Formats: sequence, structure tokens, C-alpha cells
Amino acid sequence: MSIDNIFNKFDHRISSLDPHTVFILTEIDGIRGELKAGLRIAPQAMTNLRKSTLITSTGASTRIEGGRLTDEEVEKVMKGVAISKFADRDFQEVQGYLETLRNVFDSYQVLPLRESLITSLHSQLLKYSNKDDRHRGRYKQKENAVGVLGPDGGILKIMFETTPAYLTGKEMQELVDWTNEAFEKSRFHNLLIIANFVVEFLKIHPFEDGNGRLSRILTNLLLLRSGYQFAQYVSHEQIVERKKDEYYISLRKSQETFKTGQDTILPWLNFFLSVIKEQAIRALSYLEEEKIEDILSLKQYEVWKCFTDNEQASPREIVRMTGIALGTVRQALDRLVKLGKVKRVGCGRGTRYAKI
Repeated sequence: MSIDNIFNKFDHRISSLDPHTVFILTEIDGIRGELKAGLRIAPQAMTNLRKSTLITSTGASTRIEGGRLTDEEVEKVMKGVAISKFADRDFQEVQGYLETLRNVFDSYQVLPLRESLITSLHSQLLKYSNKDDRHRGRYKQKENAVGVLGPDGGILKIMFETTPAYLTGKEMQELVDWTNEAFEKSRFHNLLIIANFVVEFLKIHPFEDGNGRLSRILTNLLLLRSGYQFAQYVSHEQIVERKKDEYYISLRKSQETFKTGQDTILPWLNFFLSVIKEQAIRALSYLEEEKIEDILSLKQYEVWKCFTDNEQASPREIVRMTGIALGTVRQALDRLVKLGKVKRVGCGRGTRYAKI
């Protein structure tokens, strides 16, 4: 397909924006400007935030695809103390995601979007997954329609047909070419380019397995390369996990329009931008805090972050939000009370904690 035809294939999806979308883009870039102007967080605090994001992003992204490990268990995997051999699928996928995302955080400036990079990241992602030995790092060789799984693990209902295997290489090349050209020529806002890349990547579904996880790795890469540095300090994946139903619905609503002559990514775009906006707002809230992260342990800081979106929370609610053990949560809350950051509300089994 000629480059002009590739433009026509994708451009019309995002060439006209409604006022609401333009407003959100303006808001996000305004917050990014504030972050750039005021980013004075201490190096140790930034390191702690980054480590926390690696853990929460890995836990969330693997759970979106059916994984079972809590963030606390992910942290054990990071420390190398949970297991000695990655024999369990959940641990295999967590280790692969941790290493791949850390590589992106460390090296994004020298990782331009290329097909070879995409296949390399896929290989890294599935590095420890025994079941994926045969196909890791290679485009699919058989069809992989996306659907609802039945009790036996088979597809009960097909949601949409992905790109046929024999066209995968061609469509991936077109997508990468369009994306790079759009970035280089600044033909659209970078967030629109990233949103189109992700929704099309997932429609192609280029690999036999790992497409969802890899799409989120690539989202982080493209955000960082586009100057959205807060992606390292606020987990994109954690927000998506919390809105998982909305995530899938918005993808399907957009993808079912593709190749109908009325292509639109608006449902997906609105969801995607809402996630980026929430990341930006959270990052700004961290900046405006009194650098409390400097005096808290990683787990204490994770408990403190629960009060970003919640005025009140009980210890057990915090356990569900963080995956941290109840005893550790209680100790963290005691520390936050002593520091004057939260207060106890009520007593006994009904005790809750509120941000001051």
C-alpha cells in the first residue's frame, strides 16, 4: 500500500475532533506543563515512585489478562525471594513484564518504534513463559479471533475477527510506518497518534499470545518518547485495571467500525485520554505533597496513595486496593496517623481512616 493510502486508512479516524476531546487534550498538556515547571522531587523519592509503578503496573497488566498475583507478590518476585524457578505461569508472566517494562523505563530514549523492536519486546515479555517457546518474538502463524472464553478454555463467543495471519506483517508495517511519519511530521497531537496505534495494534492482534500486555508496554514507551514523563511515576496499567470493563467496551466499539467505511476511534480515544488525564492529575498531586514519600517505606507509601482517590478507607479496603497484608496495612496507617497525614474515624471493627 502506498504511503498516501496508508494516510487515508488512518488519518480520517482522528482528523476531526469534537470539542470535548480538544478540551481534554488541552487539560492534559496544561498539567504536563505544570509538572515540567515544578518537578523538584528528590531523586530518592522519584526512585521509590518508579519502583512502585513497576510493581503496580506489572500486577495490574497481568491481572487484566487473568493473572492472579497481588502487588505484594509481584514485589517479592522483583526482590527474587518468592520463587527460585518460574514454573508457575503467573510468576513467569510477572517476571517477563517486570523486566520488559524496566527496560523501557531505562532505555526509552534509544528505543525508536520499529517492527524489530516490537518483536524484540514481545520476546522479552514472554522470556520465562514455557508455553510460548515456539512463537515468542514472531508474528502469529494461525488465526486468533478475540472472544469470550467458555468453561473449557475455548472461545464461547467471538467478539471480533483479528487480521488474518497472512496479512499481519503487511498491516503491522503499515501501522508502524504511519505512526512514525505522523510523529516525525507532527501531523496530529501525539496522544492521538498513540491512541490510534494502540487500538489498531490490538485489532491486528499480531502475536499468538501476549498482545494485551505488549500493547501496554508499548503505550508506556510511546508516552515516554512523547515527553509524558509521568508514565514512570503513575501506573497507566493500574488505572486501566480499575476500569477494565470500560476498557474492553471502548476498544470493541471502535474496532467493530474498522473497514466499514465509517471508521472511528472516538469511544477508545475518550477512554484512553481519561486514563492519561488521571495519570497526569495523580502526578501533579505527588508533586504538590510535602515529599512524604521521602520518609515512608514503599509499602507505607502505597497505603498513603490510596487516599489520593478516596477520602476515607478501612484497612481491609486498603488491602483489596494494594494487595498488601492486613498487618502491614495497619502498621502503615499507625505511621501515617503519627505523621498527621490521616486520622482515625470511629473505633473497633468499624474503624476507618480519613485523609487530613
